[in-house]
Amino acid sequence: MTSKKSPHPDDQQKIEIKDTTDGDDVNQSRRNLFKMGAGIAAATAVTGATGAFVADRIHGVQHDSFPVPLDPEVLKPFPQRNSMWTYALSPKLALQYPARNQTFENGWNFQKESMKFMRGMTDINYAADWAEENGQKPGASQLDTALCFGGWSPLSALAPMQHMMLPDHGVHSWNQGPVDLPPPIGRVEQVAKKRWEFASGEEASTAIKSAARLYGAVRCGITRNDSRWNFDPIYDIEKDREVSWDEFPFKPKSVIVFLVDMDYAAMSTAPSRISEATVGNGYAMMSFVGASLRSFLHGLGYQAVVSGNDLSNSVAYGIAAGLGEGARNGQLIVPRLGPRVRIAKVYTDLELPEEAYDKPRSFGIMDFCTKCKLCADACPSNAICTDDEPSWGPTYENGDNPDYAWHHQNGVKKFYNDAKKCMKYWVDSHTDCAACVTACPWNKPDFWHHRLIDASNAFTGGSVHTFMKVMDEVYGYGNTFDEQAVHDFWKTGKDIEI
Repeated sequence: MTSKKSPHPDDQQKIEIKDTTDGDDVNQSRRNLFKMGAGIAAATAVTGATGAFVADRIHGVQHDSFPVPLDPEVLKPFPQRNSMWTYALSPKLALQYPARNQTFENGWNFQKESMKFMRGMTDINYAADWAEENGQKPGASQLDTALCFGGWSPLSALAPMQHMMLPDHGVHSWNQGPVDLPPPIGRVEQVAKKRWEFASGEEASTAIKSAARLYGAVRCGITRNDSRWNFDPIYDIEKDREVSWDEFPFKPKSVIVFLVDMDYAAMSTAPSRISEATVGNGYAMMSFVGASLRSFLHGLGYQAVVSGNDLSNSVAYGIAAGLGEGARNGQLIVPRLGPRVRIAKVYTDLELPEEAYDKPRSFGIMDFCTKCKLCADACPSNAICTDDEPSWGPTYENGDNPDYAWHHQNGVKKFYNDAKKCMKYWVDSHTDCAACVTACPWNKPDFWHHRLIDASNAFTGGSVHTFMKVMDEVYGYGNTFDEQAVHDFWKTGKDIEI
């Protein structure tokens, strides 16, 4: 793994991918680019003769089982107490596992500093004072901070702290029984007594996805409840106690996984308070769509519980439901949207026939990630793995120390990243960063070369993957710490003028 010095956010310079116009190296790169383009065009022409084959690959290649290698001897349900946010917000866990406060820098207390970050997310005056102290820089000014608070504010009414993995709260409540509404309505049942019987599993799946689309989801898949991906035990940071699945109100049969997207223009400003605003808005939409789906299922006579970051490994469920692939940066990458999505789930006792469940799909994304590394290059904390291939466990410094690297679900062959370094940058910069999202070539506008890649990526590799990365560099889409993007965002309101 390459070692790079992580700059302090105050000294951070704009990371820009430049397109110089002179020089033999550039001319040779252009010649190579045209060669790659010609090769891709030829591949597209050849595969055009087998339209069904191509169409299938555009939508991914289906798998009957989880598409990532798993070690059944090592893979176990992940105890939520080992998650970064749960530990950061639990005084009890801090006393129980004091060694976990150890970081790569002496004197930096993980839990104490994380609480400072929480202060900056919840206290507008504290955040505004920080912006003043740092010179009202573009992307971190009081204006940008106010936008951030506005993005997060609906979540406080829907499901406070669900982004911090708090279960059974707000619209994520586990209660399936009667609820009390204001007078004159009074007590009413949530779940219809009579169950709606679908004519087929396909009809049920299509109806649920149609409802999810209406409520605001951009993707939706349905998979079976899988204990491997459920946190066990769950941890309630408000009550500071572990919670067993025996306390769950019903036995889940299916998990509806849906995605909401985040604004491209806002995310282009990352890391900034503007990009944080669309993250907050994404979390609010997770709860909004989830609550709507829950009520939809209740109206059909089925029990349902909404889950955001709580209850389970969302990326694993997103993969299982065929929505995308895990990536180098640890997130779910989705065709046409990249990692610019938030994942939520709805657990339900509605069971579908086996053939009606969505299957995992490969889109060529993980293979692409092995060659790209733009997210790792853009990461200001050097938290993202730069290995050439996925591994069975952390390869970063101290990754084999259980008192340091306690936040992984081992037994999965993937890229393992140092979440403590990531968290430290969040605290130091007063943002939730998202530089890796902005840098990712899959998170891009709907331009021709991205659609060309979408159409061929799953069944071609090599030069196609290189072409996708090079085009990103040529056009400069992966720029981070980009003040121009901040200025551009504050002009997007012109698009909605009458």
